[in-house]
Amino acid sequence: MAETSGHARVLELLRALPPGRVLDIPSGGGPVVDGARAHGHDVVELDLFPREGIRGVLADACAPLPFADGAFDAVVSMEGIEHFENQTGFLRECARVLRPGGTLVLTTPNVMHLSARISGFWTGQRLMQQGFVNEVSTLRARNGKRLYHGHAYLIDVFRLRYILRVVGMKLERLDAPTKSPSSMALAPLVPFVWAATRWSLFSGRKRLERHRRAAPPPDVERELAHVALDPALLFGKKLIVVARREGAMAPAGAPRTTAAPEPAR
Repeated sequence: MAETSGHARVLELLRALPPGRVLDIPSGGGPVVDGARAHGHDVVELDLFPREGIRGVLADACAPLPFADGAFDAVVSMEGIEHFENQTGFLRECARVLRPGGTLVLTTPNVMHLSARISGFWTGQRLMQQGFVNEVSTLRARNGKRLYHGHAYLIDVFRLRYILRVVGMKLERLDAPTKSPSSMALAPLVPFVWAATRWSLFSGRKRLERHRRAAPPPDVERELAHVALDPALLFGKKLIVVARREGAMAPAGAPRTTAAPEPAR
């Protein structure tokens, strides 16, 4: 049920876009691809370990993708990034093949809902029911030297947001089609989460000032607080992340350079 509702929400997001070229990576096939094509999208499927019945490009999502810069209007990645060794490389390639203003729709398990935080306290891992990452059950398949991992690389939303920014994309919104019942039961803790969030932002800024390093400007702090207290993050079992292709970001405090013009096509 949860997976079906997640697919329905992703398809709803794709139907809100004008028909264009869409990359599905890694490809899940099924109702999302079929529905996107019915809407008029030209969908290209890519996977290194494709499911039976999926016909598309056979390639590694963590390697340079076999497409030109700006080749797609949207990129969809459902339940993929938590399997990838090179998450920064993957998102950098997603940004490269997206046209300016293009949309990334990404889904991944939410390791920051309230009950996941309790699980992290007791076991050191956020998703208690999945067991510990190990070399027997986590490693799923091989293709030459390339490996297909299970949930070996679960990613929290702040690290994901950071990578999106440095590769030239901006997080626009979070969505959670299904809620975690155990996290909903922990809703009385939200005021404490709010207080801890405000304290973390305040103490982090003071620490940066002491070390004479650039602190996030007020608009970035407001965005971080908004993400930290987003109900989708606090209660959602899985996250749908929507991001937009922008320009590359320079590290805080680093000199900004003017990008060279792109060659004519």
